[in-house]
Amino acid sequence: MRHLSHFILVAFRIACMPLVLSGCGSEDSGPSAFNPATNVDVTFSTFTLTEATDILLFSDLVLAVEPADSGDTAAQARAAGIRTQLAVFLGLTYPDDAPATIASVRNPLDLVHRVIGESAVGNFIDGRRYMSERIDDGQAGEYSNTTNNVSIRFTDRQALTDGLGVTEYNWRYPIVKWVYTPDSSNRVIRVINWVASGSFEPNTTNPSATLGTEYLARDFQTSGYNDGARAHTEGSIVIKGEREMAFVREYQGLNIDTVRIDGTAIGTNGGSEGGPEFGFAGETVDCLRIEMNYANPSVAVFTSLGEPPRRDDPDNPGQTEANPDYCLNLDTATSSYATAPTGLRN
Repeated sequence: MRHLSHFILVAFRIACMPLVLSGCGSEDSGPSAFNPATNVDVTFSTFTLTEATDILLFSDLVLAVEPADSGDTAAQARAAGIRTQLAVFLGLTYPDDAPATIASVRNPLDLVHRVIGESAVGNFIDGRRYMSERIDDGQAGEYSNTTNNVSIRFTDRQALTDGLGVTEYNWRYPIVKWVYTPDSSNRVIRVINWVASGSFEPNTTNPSATLGTEYLARDFQTSGYNDGARAHTEGSIVIKGEREMAFVREYQGLNIDTVRIDGTAIGTNGGSEGGPEFGFAGETVDCLRIEMNYANPSVAVFTSLGEPPRRDDPDNPGQTEANPDYCLNLDTATSSYATAPTGLRN
């Protein structure tokens, strides 16, 4: 997860989270503080979610990329390409007659998001209540399975019965954590990390997923999805084939999503070459960046092919610098189009 190391830092209690999220994970928690995290081991009939798909993590983006001009075939192709890539990384399916909606989803981030939002696990409820109590007291606190050395595991009964591999039926979350830091950010930060179970080929990147969410303390709730308190999220999903999707989503008046799809560190040979190629809107690319503006409904698309993330620095022999032609570094969009207003996140 080369795009998201600061979430891992805060999860392991490094002093402060750099970049956007500003909370610190090592404040004094006060004399009455405790960490309520315990072992969580829950079996579900299936990990595939088919109900209430309008409240999934990316349901708003799937709908929002719809072009304003239904006759603009190029824009329609880009919207379809965006939805296809989201489906690859998030395990989405779409109805044939309604491609802007989601029929089902199967991924570890949406599953734990649903479990927490629906108050399906008692210990997670305890964790949220504890965060709320610390907010009321103006004291730092945390819920952390890593600090308490306890495990969180979900099992898919149907996948197990069907004889699927351990990666499909055994989902473990090395990190589930809430941190409240009143003396720095005065926000609650939640970090969730999943790493695929099973054995993988040597010299490859194991599939994984990380989601960090920053909540306004004044609006933090002990039940529900806490969408009203959400200020910022970042995440990263790594799938087989050395592909990675990273995202940054801004709320509370900013309302912009940035999604970046490229190769992992191994997939780009340490940043020295382009990553795995994939199709997008009738073209072949190896790097894709999408910027969705909800306030001024529009999508900007940035692509590149065969460009490494880094290049030789001509002014410093033996050193490298960011490649300005790599899609994540482009200043000007490859293409853009207006989108149909959805009323979401305005």
